[in-house]
Amino acid sequence: MNKKPIKGGEFIIRETNCNDIYTPEDYNEEQKMIAQMCLDFVKTEVYPHLDKIDHQEPGLMEKLLDKAGELGMLGMSVPAEYGGMGVDFPTSLLGTEYTGRGHSFL
Repeated sequence: MNKKPIKGGEFIIRETNCNDIYTPEDYNEEQKMIAQMCLDFVKTEVYPHLDKIDHQEPGLMEKLLDKAGELGMLGMSVPAEYGGMGVDFPTSLLGTEYTGRGHSFL
């Protein structure tokens, strides 16, 4: 199935198959657990250090990125055979949405 990319505001007038749309109600338990893991990481590892991140404390970002990498957050969409999680696009997007709450630390 080869889909033509949507350009500009074409999404407003283009016919869309309802099976191509996903909503939060469609997330399965694994996806919800990944989202919670990302949110927990941001709350425990990023929020307490926002001032230090803003002031670019030496070594802090490397430490945070190492921790995020250990949890698999840096390779969600990387295939498993290359060391990533190999999740689908909606799952990767969900993880990105929740880590994005960390003031763009990633």
